[in-house]
Amino acid sequence: MLAGQRDTLDFSLCRECGGRCCQGSPGIWVDPERFFGLFFPGQRLTLAQLRGELPALGLVLWEKTGVPIPAPRSVVSGCSFHGATGCSLPLAQRPCQCLALIPVKQTLEQAQGCLCRLPEAYNMDVAKRRWQQYWQTV
Repeated sequence: MLAGQRDTLDFSLCRECGGRCCQGSPGIWVDPERFFGLFFPGQRLTLAQLRGELPALGLVLWEKTGVPIPAPRSVVSGCSFHGATGCSLPLAQRPCQCLALIPVKQTLEQAQGCLCRLPEAYNMDVAKRRWQQYWQTV
């Protein structure tokens, strides 16, 4: 788990909300080292190797930034791991963005959407930079 995340997790608020962030879209793994440590310990996979391995994990490469970043598959209802009882991924394996999200109670006051905040250290620009650096070294 990433530093400081235990302080932001609010499972009761997330349950009450129903996972609107998850219904919007999956989060991504911002940290390549954490991702590979979780799913491919001791390995440094190339992009081609990772493409071949991800489907078995229910993951894809999110490439909207121009840099491939692992993420859960996106389905009509949002994240493929989100169900009626919440996230089916073990807490320790969840994407960095999911764990870093800071719940905002006002989300419950609106009909849809998510007002929860993502710390700057977990935003798309940071993820893009970190994954770009990783892909340049393998």
